[in-house]
Amino acid sequence: MKLKLISLLTALLLIPNLANAELVIINGNSWDKEISGQIRDDSSVVSEIDLKNDLHLKDDSESFFLAYIEHPVPVLPNIRLGSTSLNFDGSGVATKSYTYNGVSYTTSDTVTTKLILDHTEIALYWNILDNVVGFDLGLNVKFFDGSVKLTSSAGNVNEVFDETIPMLYGGLQVELPYGLQLAGDISYVSYDGSSFTDTLVRLRYTSDFHLGAEIGYRSIVIDYQDTAANEYVDIDISGPYVGVHFAF
Repeated sequence: MKLKLISLLTALLLIPNLANAELVIINGNSWDKEISGQIRDDSSVVSEIDLKNDLHLKDDSESFFLAYIEHPVPVLPNIRLGSTSLNFDGSGVATKSYTYNGVSYTTSDTVTTKLILDHTEIALYWNILDNVVGFDLGLNVKFFDGSVKLTSSAGNVNEVFDETIPMLYGGLQVELPYGLQLAGDISYVSYDGSSFTDTLVRLRYTSDFHLGAEIGYRSIVIDYQDTAANEYVDIDISGPYVGVHFAF
């Protein structure tokens, strides 16, 4: 995750003609997120593992960063870079017996869980509308660096995954008086019965000194199924956030 973030920051610094960009916004946020959902690696719904009731994953605040680079050349795409930390920990006794990745856990087992869904992203998009109302359309690619780790006296599971997910990207902005902007971004993909959605809505204020703040709400929904491998994931990570930014 750190290497990918460094790579994105390096790419930001090396973008040609960055000094001639029409708009650059660098944004840091604190996200008060909550997680819910189920996972299973069996075709039976009875084998669903609830992230809260069975794995006891806790909600916590974490950070995410975004950078927008827009330029006046219509043919070339604008750029949006992002980095999101998603780490969840839990420990407790399950409310039912279940099996995951070949290891069976019972109601007498205390299971310690760590779920990591860290990812970076890069979006290339075009300003379809650029006035009081703005509309963007493009492609966003997310690079996931994650893992699922279950530890118990019954046995241990340590799954690591490194996934690249291309998604459609859209953005809408409405300029308001007094330096305010109401806006939203969405990245979405659906294939083979699975879908991934990352939605962000915000109210942003930018001062005459190029510094600003924003409040918003972000939601990540993962609905994944691989019937051949008997893998099923249904996760919702959502919550409000606050952030600061520098625009020049």
